[in-house]
Formats: sequence, C-alpha cells, structure tokens
Amino acid sequence: MESLSWKLAFRNLLRNKRRSLATGIAILTGYVGLVLLGAYLVRAQNGLRASSVYLNHKGHIAIVKNDSLTSYFSKPKKYVMNAEEVTSLENVLKGKADEIEFTGKYLTGTGLISNGHKSVPFLALGFEPAVYQKTNLHPEPLKWASDWVLRKEGDKFDDFVKNPLQISITHRMAELLGLPQDLSNLPEATRTVQLAGKSFYNDLNAVNADLGSVHTTGLSLSEDTSLRAPLALLQQLYATDGIEYLAVYLKNVGDTASFKKWLQKEVKAQGLSLEVYAYNDDAWNSYFVGSMGFLYVMITFFIFLICGAIILSIVNSTTMGLLERLKEIGTLRAIGFSPGKVSSLFVQEVFLLGSISVVSGLIISLIIASAVNSANIQFSPPGTQGSIQFLLILNVSLCLGAALFLITLTTGSAAIVSYIKNKSKIVELLADTGA
Repeated sequence: MESLSWKLAFRNLLRNKRRSLATGIAILTGYVGLVLLGAYLVRAQNGLRASSVYLNHKGHIAIVKNDSLTSYFSKPKKYVMNAEEVTSLENVLKGKADEIEFTGKYLTGTGLISNGHKSVPFLALGFEPAVYQKTNLHPEPLKWASDWVLRKEGDKFDDFVKNPLQISITHRMAELLGLPQDLSNLPEATRTVQLAGKSFYNDLNAVNADLGSVHTTGLSLSEDTSLRAPLALLQQLYATDGIEYLAVYLKNVGDTASFKKWLQKEVKAQGLSLEVYAYNDDAWNSYFVGSMGFLYVMITFFIFLICGAIILSIVNSTTMGLLERLKEIGTLRAIGFSPGKVSSLFVQEVFLLGSISVVSGLIISLIIASAVNSANIQFSPPGTQGSIQFLLILNVSLCLGAALFLITLTTGSAAIVSYIKNKSKIVELLADTGA
C-alpha cells in the first residue's frame, strides 16, 4: 500500500508538468541561493577568524589585567602583567594543556619611528619571534586567510629569530617614510631606524632597530601606523619586563567557549586580577564581531525572502492541485480515507518534487562554486586593506543542512495547506472552484 501511494504521488506530479516544473524551479533556485549564501558565510567566517586569531595575534583566548582594555594606554605601567602573574597564569593553563596548541606573550605601545629623514607615529605590537613564526605559518591562515598576509618570494618568518632587532612595517608606513615598497632591496646602510617613545616610567626613551619584512594587518585603518617588533625590543623601549596580554591558541576552535568558561572560573578561584576574552567577544575583537554581525543580518534577510517565495509557490501549487482533484478526493474520502491520509498523498508529491529539485540544485551549486573559484574574482570588503579573492566554500554539512531545511519547509507547508483543505466539507471545496 505504501509503495502504491508513492507511485501515485509520482504520477500525480506528471499530471500538470508545467506547474510541477515551475514549483520545482522555485525550490531548486531557493536551494542554490541558500547553499551559495552559506558557502560565502563559511568562507568569510573562517577567513576573518583566521586573520584575527593568528595574523593579528588575538588568539582564541586572551588574558589581560582587569580594566586593561579601557585604561592600558593611559596607565600602561599599572595594567601590564608582571612575571609573577604570568607564571601563575601559566600554572593555571597547565590544567588544560591537552587543549592548548601554544601560547604567546604580547605587548603593545605607541611612539615615533624615524629613518633620519622622516618621522611617523606607530602603534607597535611586540611578540615572541618563535610564536610569530608559528602563527604566520599555521595551516588555518594558510588555508583561509592567505590574502590577508604578504607572502612574497623570499619572505621568511624566522628572520625575527635570527635578528632580535628586526622590525616589520606596512607598505603604507614605508611610503610615509619615503622608502620603496620592496624593502628586500634596501641598502644595509639605510635599514637602521630609531624607535622613540615614552617609557612606562614617563621618561623619553629610544632604541635602534633594523627594517626587515613588510606585513599587512588586513585592516585599512591600521595600515598607516602598524609596526611589529620582537617583544624584548619593545620591552627595552618601554623599560618594562611585563606584557599586556597572553594569548592562548587552541587545537580546536570549537573548544573556545568551554575553555573560556573554565579559565574564568580558575582565575577567580586563584584570586588573580585578570580578565578572560575570546576571539569573538566584542570588547576584544570588535572588527570580527561587527563584520560577522552584518553578514548574519544580511544573509538572514535573504533567507527570509527565499523561504517566503518557496512557501508561496508550494501553497499555490498544493491549493491548485486540491481544487483540480475534488472528485478524486471525494472518492478517496468515500471509501474510508481519512483527511490525514489524503493529505499525505500531496505531501509525498511535494517531497518527491523537493528531493529532485534539491539534487539538481546541488549539482548546479557545485558547478557555480567551481566556476567562481576558478575565475579568481577579486573584491575589497569594507574596512579591509587591498583586495581578496571571492570564494564559495561548500561542505557536506552545509549542503545537507540546506537540503533538510528546504525539504522540511516545503513538505511542512504542503502538509498544513492540504490538511486544512481536506478537513473541509466537500461542498465547501466545490465552492472554492466557483461551482
């Protein structure tokens, strides 16, 4: 009996081929739209996360002194973590050592960089050279954010290990200093620059440094001032042995929320005056949160439009089918079919049509994604420095999730409409046709 109902559902689809084709195209188009929107969201989320966590050294988890985010630059001496606090924190982190890939110590500060001819203000990030090498060569940014980092031939991220005085500036800073864009051909005599700034004890201090590689933050607003230097060099400039924050890089990004919750609990239990932030906290990484928030709102709006169009198409198709088959419905009801059983026939029809449309949509989505990715389309998202490649990243969970969502939506809409109509009296159904 069950197999007979499926055969009947399939034959009913062929009764009105034009209507079935139009409804199928609506479902197919909706599936392609959902999958491609999701594919772009996957690419954007992973790219922004890899850029923030690794290339801009936010870490999956960051630990700072209480109120440091709002008061560090006005009172840096008060809000740096000293060696004792760092040691205590590292001991706490040993409790989850199996989830940690590596950690990094960072210090930021401001000042002036001068090459003897021009001086430019900078916002410096001090890092451990070995950690800088790990973050830039990590598989995540190599896979998702290669456009956000300069990887020219000859660039070596271990140069900071070899030369403790080497610093990195952006192309924009090189331009402001009157230097060529390519610093690799810069004569040795012109590589030495001076970094000047106010120490944490309010004294004017200066150190010599060597111009080395060029980097980009990926953010247009910070390209004029971004400078990167070994941690020890910045500590010498600011006369401190402390750090601003300690970043934790996890093996699995999915552990971020649980790790943050655990660490907050442990820090509080140890009585440490520290705050814990995740890479997706607005206070710590507002660019990532703001960008993803905009994308979520935009994509939700388009999903609403897609789903609305599909529901209207299904409701119209199901209603027309019911009105055209009143005699058939009356006969089935007369021989004992319940309204629910009659409705299931229409649901089976929509399920078959939805399944065929989804499979066709998947094939089309794969073709479109492959063509777009092969075309190497470049675009410049708002707030980013330079252009990046427009990519559509499809995966099994995305395609399967979109298929289940769409089939559930279409069959659910058909079930509701057909059940309501089939519960009506035959006389009322006849009235719908104008008889």
